[in-house]
Amino acid sequence: MKKKYIQISILLIVVLLAAIFIEPVTTGKASEGQPLRYVPLSEEEIQKAASTILSTEFIQDVPEKDPIALVFYSYEGEEMVQRDGFLIGKNQLLTSGIPSLFIYAPSNYINQFNGNNLCEIVQLANNNGELIINSEYGNTKLLLKYSSLLKHRGCFGF
Repeated sequence: MKKKYIQISILLIVVLLAAIFIEPVTTGKASEGQPLRYVPLSEEEIQKAASTILSTEFIQDVPEKDPIALVFYSYEGEEMVQRDGFLIGKNQLLTSGIPSLFIYAPSNYINQFNGNNLCEIVQLANNNGELIINSEYGNTKLLLKYSSLLKHRGCFGF
């Protein structure tokens, strides 16, 4: 019981810190200069997403110095709404860090997570044109930073 309480507490801290450190993306749907509205994921969605992220194979190859932010979003009418995000580091979810790569995915895909299918869901979102990848770095710099993930490029639909 105590172990589960600690895991849930850590997960909540990760989510809160990720929400602070992850900047929202703006797309053609969001008005220029206006920040996106934030709506948190449910506790069930947070647990399901965290569990699936932690069980995916590529997490072991994420560089320690260059975490990846996986941020969820949804739409309410025409308005894009930012949901919670997760900062993915080497073999863990991080509570702090500055990601070099942001991956934005629709939060409705969280319902399809089953503990080990993150890559499948990311590919589906990418094939449906709903995956947004954002970085301030060019492709060459990203390739150098994330060369350890090349063997997992299919996970991201590339």
